[in-house]
Amino acid sequence: MTELSLNSSIDDVSGVGPKVKIQLEKLGIESVQDALFFLPKSYENRTKITQIKDLEPGSAFQVEGEILESKVFYPGRRSFYAKITDGTGFIQLRLFFFSNPQVQSFKNGLKIRMYGVVRNTGNKLEIFHPSYKLFNTDRRPPLDNTLTPIYSVGSSKITQYRLRNIIKNCLGKIKNKSSLERKIDEAFIEKKVSNLSIKEALNIIHGPSIEDDILKIKSFNHPAQKRLIVEELLTNLIGVKISTKKIDAMKSPRISSSKTLIEEFQKNLPFKLTRSQLSVIQEITESLDGSKPMRRLVQGDVGSGKTVVAAAAMLCAAQNNFQSVLLCPTEVLAEQHFKNFSSWMKNENIEINLLTGKTKKNEWEKINKNLISGDTKILIGTHAVFQKRVEMKNLALVVVDEQQRFGVKQRYEILRKTSEELLPHQLFMTATPIPRTLAMTMFADLSVSKITELPPGRNPITTSVMSNEKRAELIQRLEIICAEGNQAFWLCTMIEESENLDVQAAESTKTWLEKNSSKLKIGLVHSKLAKAQKDKVINDFREGKINVLVCTTVIEVGMDVPNASLMIIENAERLGLSQLHQLRGRVGRGPDMNAHCVLLYEGNLGETAEARMTAMKETNDGFKISEIDLEIRGSGEILGTRQSGGMELKIADLMRDAKLLSKSEEIANNLSSETELVELLMQRWIGNKENLIAAQ
Repeated sequence: MTELSLNSSIDDVSGVGPKVKIQLEKLGIESVQDALFFLPKSYENRTKITQIKDLEPGSAFQVEGEILESKVFYPGRRSFYAKITDGTGFIQLRLFFFSNPQVQSFKNGLKIRMYGVVRNTGNKLEIFHPSYKLFNTDRRPPLDNTLTPIYSVGSSKITQYRLRNIIKNCLGKIKNKSSLERKIDEAFIEKKVSNLSIKEALNIIHGPSIEDDILKIKSFNHPAQKRLIVEELLTNLIGVKISTKKIDAMKSPRISSSKTLIEEFQKNLPFKLTRSQLSVIQEITESLDGSKPMRRLVQGDVGSGKTVVAAAAMLCAAQNNFQSVLLCPTEVLAEQHFKNFSSWMKNENIEINLLTGKTKKNEWEKINKNLISGDTKILIGTHAVFQKRVEMKNLALVVVDEQQRFGVKQRYEILRKTSEELLPHQLFMTATPIPRTLAMTMFADLSVSKITELPPGRNPITTSVMSNEKRAELIQRLEIICAEGNQAFWLCTMIEESENLDVQAAESTKTWLEKNSSKLKIGLVHSKLAKAQKDKVINDFREGKINVLVCTTVIEVGMDVPNASLMIIENAERLGLSQLHQLRGRVGRGPDMNAHCVLLYEGNLGETAEARMTAMKETNDGFKISEIDLEIRGSGEILGTRQSGGMELKIADLMRDAKLLSKSEEIANNLSSETELVELLMQRWIGNKENLIAAQ
């Protein structure tokens, strides 16, 4: 067996040809090491078969039975279903995305083994888009002997099955540990963190055995997870020290401001700034008026007015003849900010441009010309801004909205669009508060500002919790609200780790709403729609032509619709507390509006989910919610790539793993003087350390 080094190219691994390599590169997997540290976001238990009579709606199970009948069904949306029995009961498989060969492969009498979330639809048990295997009675496939890892594949077309096999091949062929690896292991043993080597830990993470404590894995308390979490935290702590030293030696353009400038800006606004907003603007402008690079995080609750604070800072840069850029995670949000900035600065002689993925070529060429000449002072854009062909003359300020949506490498790309001698000032904005102790530990040179007030006239959102079995009761409520001229979001969240299932849930909900109400005008947006179609629906919703917008969390929900007074969130029990709060904040943005949020849950609520629901009902304070999240997040969501604060994290979570920071810091202090060892750790967890140094 040929051994592989961690730096071996991924196409040296069995099963990786040119086409697969392209799909892996979309996931950032270019080497064996990249594959090994592409960690699962969740696990499925396919080690046992559950009888149909024992199935519980709302949970995932593996079922095996005989196909009794199957057909394509046309009333409403085209779908395919198959009826299955194991002798103890009946269940239906349902597909909304399928091909003719798939349909033809389902033959009466064949056996099927399938895994997915069980739903109760009209007194029938169903599984939407399960993973499945068809087989003859005499060729029953063996059951898995480990938990099955599930990876976040995004837009990549690689299958979970193939990705699992590739990672398995990598694990089986990596070389024995080096002397540097032994030093790291010894440090972990000495500090009584873990007796596992990195190879042993990875083997467990990518395929936990049935004997492994599932509860510990789900709560990130398993020794293998602890081994990886501490190593990642200590690596980032070392990186912060390197970063701080480097940044302290760099200079940034001085951006001066005046009291008169801010006062004139306020006069052009259709609303009055709060004292908290003015205080934060002052903190920012004071930092900008210095040669030391500003790196400031602005924390503010949903709807607190962070954007206008950023606008004031960018106006200061423009008035000093410098350029600034505002990075937005979605096109809808970028368009919204562009519209607001244009309105707020209509009396200023400032060129503002919008650059997104759908900007046409001739318009893009015009924008880039203005950026190179320096005529464009403010650029608002999405990931399109990261393109190498986008050049800027004198970039002095980078503002990142919802900064947790951008990775370190992405932010690094934008910082490179200026002179090497000067580092642009950086302003990060987030609605997800980071506890101060964590910010001080992980971001030593990061200043933190808080917007603690909501705009006047903003009423608290009332929140209620309801079983999905009672959702028919919402129809009348929707009709009343919409008859009064208000609007509603109906949000379909992930019911399983599949974008297709997410889309299907939204389409199914729209069909159900249309079937149960003739009074509602319903729109649908999700990731599978063409851009033009998506844009039309969103614009119709904004203009009031649509009452209810059914959407997914995959697409842009960060848009302001003043008439939206009701947010309904399906499968709310599967979301984290901070995310629930952020989604809730999309409604009730009109003055003196009474807004509501309904959290729908499936099955029985667990202890953690119930604690989250209770917190949502009891408070609207984002900072308090963050504290509660810190207390109850012990079971945490298995999300794969985690971005907390400015740090891009693969398995660690700053809030959940706060208790491990002191131990991580001790080991970091012991290892940080060993140059080769530091380089190994940085390469493993961060990649090119320059990325971290410039843009952590």
